[in-house]
Amino acid sequence: MKNLKPKISDQISIDHINEACDKNYQSIMLRYYQLQFGWFHNAYNAFQDIEKYIILAHLVNKTLTTYNKYFYNLTFDEFYSNKSVEIEKISVSEIVKELEISKETARRKLNEMTKDGIIVRNKKKITIQSSAFRFQKPNISIKNFSNLLSSASKYLTIKKNQNYSSEYFETLIKKNYTHYWNDFLNFQLNLLLRFKKLFINYENGMVFCVCLLNQAYNMRNSNREITGENTDKIYDNYANTITQHTLEHSKGLNPTTISELTGIPRASVIRKLNSLLKLQYVVQNDQNLYTTSSAKKGTEGFKKLTEFFFTNQPQIRNIIKDFLNYTII
Repeated sequence: MKNLKPKISDQISIDHINEACDKNYQSIMLRYYQLQFGWFHNAYNAFQDIEKYIILAHLVNKTLTTYNKYFYNLTFDEFYSNKSVEIEKISVSEIVKELEISKETARRKLNEMTKDGIIVRNKKKITIQSSAFRFQKPNISIKNFSNLLSSASKYLTIKKNQNYSSEYFETLIKKNYTHYWNDFLNFQLNLLLRFKKLFINYENGMVFCVCLLNQAYNMRNSNREITGENTDKIYDNYANTITQHTLEHSKGLNPTTISELTGIPRASVIRKLNSLLKLQYVVQNDQNLYTTSSAKKGTEGFKKLTEFFFTNQPQIRNIIKDFLNYTII
């Protein structure tokens, strides 16, 4: 008879993840920035309102949490073939508390989604209509997250002889969609709340994110290597190098390009950049090109950014660890 007991000793530990990520750090962070910018891009272009999209994602995640509670697993295709999805009773005050928004904002955005036929409300009962799925269906996010997992798996010493492609992870995530994506959305929504506190609003964060992604591409294309004696040293080297390298060797982005990449109107991009300048999160050169602030500038903004960067690293590596344990053990 086959032994079905899980082998606890085979589990991938956070030490394994740290080792793998440290050996492949630039690739890991580039994949992570691609994931986050892709998520922001989809969120903004769904409604031109990231906060509204986050409320919708929160409602979907509530459904996934309920499914997990009752051990009910649907594939990606099964979940999105539904004509509607009913959510357990949820009040506006719960949404306000969990997403840290005002009651007026929550009510207004729920009313807008109700008017547009995205949700149906009956007291505390909310039903997500199939029309919402064209906004929320996370095809790009699953692909980008699978790229991140594949990149992290390449240097795992615990599994040396197996090549885990992006397609491998994408297939398994979609097969176990309501279980796996619930964990991802818990990670993502918690991250976004921290993001909003740092950047004041989500659109500011999106503009910053595209500048940072551009710098990650610049550094990768220059073959600049980031190394360190330990994980903390690599964090520090990367945070300093990715900003300074761009200032010295590569061009930043102008408002028109940022507008084209994000979908945010150019006039709004300029307002967001001015806000980021005041926060000291970006710098502007003589050619009207923007990059993230650097250690060389010694700004308070850079200190806040690096603190945020360091704080996020354990969460990023833990979600990688969890998904690799789900899919390759």
